[in-house]
Amino acid sequence: MPLIEPLTLTLPELAERWHMTPQQMLAGAVPQVLPMYFYFDGLVFGFGDKWLRANGDAAITQDLDTHQTRAASIEIDLQRQALHKRGLLKLTQWEEALSDDELAEHQAESDRLAGEIVRLTALLKQRHEERQQHVRNGLLRAAPRTLSDIALHGKTRFPQFAFMPNTPPGADNTERVPPGTVVAMEDGFPLKDVLTDADLVISMLDIKLAEEAGLHQQPGL
Repeated sequence: MPLIEPLTLTLPELAERWHMTPQQMLAGAVPQVLPMYFYFDGLVFGFGDKWLRANGDAAITQDLDTHQTRAASIEIDLQRQALHKRGLLKLTQWEEALSDDELAEHQAESDRLAGEIVRLTALLKQRHEERQQHVRNGLLRAAPRTLSDIALHGKTRFPQFAFMPNTPPGADNTERVPPGTVVAMEDGFPLKDVLTDADLVISMLDIKLAEEAGLHQQPGL
């Protein structure tokens, strides 16, 4: 019964196939010839997507908190002024009775803040939902810095950035981030501290193309 050919080989497996060590392959020209990938399960965003990336909502969240605090303060003032007008409450020495025009201004500001609170809350809810649409459970292409660190030290801290893989020929691209884009990774699971050469994989299609071209037999590879 014929064996099913794997879609990828790990770097150590390819090194053995090409009679080299992983360090030799990483230190040579192999990374320029063969794209290398690693597995990631988490959220992936375009590097320039400042809104969806971590803390992209900081300014909006701060505005919402400010509006909610101010709205609550105005609501208390309006309630106390209403009770005072009905003779049910005596204002403190730090409070002044407001005229009808001043009360109207306070009410108008309260209404404006209420509208902004609704708008910003909806915006943040939409952001949260959009973030969850950027889940990726698959391979990402390792950046040159990641590969050079592994070549020098045998490992590297799990990267924060990588490249979105190119779409295979003939396949439909359903990714929310375009192929080849520099991406930022967030909320990965399970969390990993480091990457090693054993975490790097290479497409069997790329391997075969390189072997057919005799690239693995050239000096420097």
